[in-house]
Amino acid sequence: MADGRLLLVGGSGYFGARLAEALADEWGVAVTVRSDTPARAAWLADSDIASHRYDSSIDAALPGDDYDAIVNLAMPGAQAAGKDARAAMEQGLATAAACLDALQQGRAERLIHFSTFHVYGGNAAEFYSEDMPKAPGHPYGQTHLAVESELLASDVADRIAILRPTNMVGAPAHRDLGEQAGLIFLDLCRQAAETGAMSLRNDGRSYRDILPFGDAIAAVDLLLRAETGWNNLFNLSAGQAITMRTLAETIAAAAPRPIPIAYGDGTDAFRSPFRVDISRLSALGWAPSAGIADEARRTIAAFA
Repeated sequence: MADGRLLLVGGSGYFGARLAEALADEWGVAVTVRSDTPARAAWLADSDIASHRYDSSIDAALPGDDYDAIVNLAMPGAQAAGKDARAAMEQGLATAAACLDALQQGRAERLIHFSTFHVYGGNAAEFYSEDMPKAPGHPYGQTHLAVESELLASDVADRIAILRPTNMVGAPAHRDLGEQAGLIFLDLCRQAAETGAMSLRNDGRSYRDILPFGDAIAAVDLLLRAETGWNNLFNLSAGQAITMRTLAETIAAAAPRPIPIAYGDGTDAFRSPFRVDISRLSALGWAPSAGIADEARRTIAAFA
């Protein structure tokens, strides 16, 4: 499918912009933009990426003409879902409906939809597989699980891949980060660049599965090129969780000068190591590098 046309719904956001830049080397890429901001406008002006205005609360159909594939990143974030669960559910389902309509009308051949690891719920487990029971307690996970159900129940489910990413981290393509600006990886890199020190609210002993943007981009590229086996539901993760202390130390080591780290006393549910099953995606040839240090160096430089 190389040299084809792609539509990244929500493709001007934190991860979407990096994905768009990477895919634009071989594909004709267009992104949807819900609202104009100076940072996003400047980013688009400096790129060869086309843009279309799209708001699922107003527009019933996806913009533009026909595409070889659609990548849907336009799901409501955790903060938005927490503030207004009903609006988040409506937004997510409306965007999914527009993507399904595009497939059913022959406007695209395949859909890659980004869900979330939060569909598994907030209770810690030792091992997470795609087939384990889901029990999301937060509206964010509930919205994503409802959208997954709609996609999998559709008459074009055999043309859909669903990705459940854990914590994707990387250098931003532009400075308009929205609610993603508060992510711990970005916050620590910003602190390292601007203050020369890092401070965490937690004690550093909580665990997270951290996946660099480069690995996530490679997974999307693989699913776009694959001829068979791509239309499934996949965990998208490094496979093995690390502590927040390890993450902070990796970022500190990537900084151009020594960075002291201070820890607080906060805790959360993920206090034990856990693994995420990535065998489905690995069977297609995907092998995550877990290169957090590379992304940390790029992110610190961006903030500096």
